[in-house]
Amino acid sequence: MFIIMLGTAGSGKTSLTKVYSEWLRNQGYNVAIVNLDPGAKVVPYSPDFDIRNLFTVEELMVKYGLGPNGAFMKASDMILEYSDKILSHSVFTKPEYEFVIIDTPGQMEVFVYRKSGHYFISKLKKLGPTVGVFIVDGETMSTPIDLVVAWTTSILIQLRLDISVVPIVNKADLIKNVETVKLIVEDIDSFKGLIMKSKEGLISETAMYLASIVKEFSQSMRPVIVSAKTSKGIEELHYLIHEAFCVCGDLS
Repeated sequence: MFIIMLGTAGSGKTSLTKVYSEWLRNQGYNVAIVNLDPGAKVVPYSPDFDIRNLFTVEELMVKYGLGPNGAFMKASDMILEYSDKILSHSVFTKPEYEFVIIDTPGQMEVFVYRKSGHYFISKLKKLGPTVGVFIVDGETMSTPIDLVVAWTTSILIQLRLDISVVPIVNKADLIKNVETVKLIVEDIDSFKGLIMKSKEGLISETAMYLASIVKEFSQSMRPVIVSAKTSKGIEELHYLIHEAFCVCGDLS
């Protein structure tokens, strides 16, 4: 199974990649890690495939005279250009790997919304089951509006990449109100009530509509709150990933 780690810069993709891979190995699974972030200075794990062996953002800045943003976009295009070479690497083709965790660029929009990300994943899906994990930064989730925007984003990414995407909230120790986070998947009607209390007018109406979409289309049927710092919730994350492919219902 290929697991794509997605999320905004600073949400904890790389740290969670490390912690989840270690948890899987402790359970006896054979795991590989892929780093697809050419802008990473240092990663806390030993990647089995590292895009930086092909090119880095700094190299592209020098070679093409680009600024940081331009270099990231160029890197995205080069992932598309090198996709066949990348996917022919043994980490993607060896059957002994039960899980391959893919750490994506910090600038999520470069991977998700440009052609390269969709094309890369469309080819990856031909090699095996693929699921996305959208990591929400719990530290920034201070209002119901923040949460509904984050959950809606996970649905948009699912549509864009054409894979199952499960949203989770990272940085459990920094979440201001855990109960509000739980409501968005446990009790959407109560969550809508919080929206009405926090905002009025068009903004609240729009948020209410988005909350209804979340209820209908969100993959996550229970809140999964994790901490890459303490390993809290990693087992629940693992079950949630499997449920994205299970036709039998909840595995917990």
